Amino acid sequence: MVFSQPTHKPPGFIQRMPESAKAITLFSATIILDGIGDGLCDSGDKSLGHALQAASTGLLVLSPLFLDMDKDNWWWYAMSYVSLRIGLFDYSYNITRGLPLGYIGSTSTWDKAMQQVAPPGNQIFVRGIFFTLGVSIPIKELKR
Repeated sequence: MVFSQPTHKPPGFIQRMPESAKAITLFSATIILDGIGDGLCDSGDKSLGHALQAASTGLLVLSPLFLDMDKDNWWWYAMSYVSLRIGLFDYSYNITRGLPLGYIGSTSTWDKAMQQVAPPGNQIFVRGIFFTLGVSIPIKELKR
């Protein structure tokens, strides 16, 4: 008896999207959901915050169902995700919490590192570079 491996096929409109657009959209959605969820948890709305964080994690775990990942190019996906996360997460968190857009905390290791890399006056510029990098990597390096 021969068993064939099932192949996954995402919904039609997703199949027609270029791989780069799928990666950018999926990664951005998971990062923004996580940032909003984290902000809601810190603001006291833990049930909705945790639900959005779970949705973020679920989308990321299910990403291989939507993306036609080439295992030889996995680092491009990782680099794109990390760059987009640097560019988007803190902004979605700050907007959710009602903080100034360029606000950087002072307690976590990440906040301390970001204060060194992107002082408040250069915050938008540095994050803009990472966002641009996170968008340009899939466009240049991933299957069309």
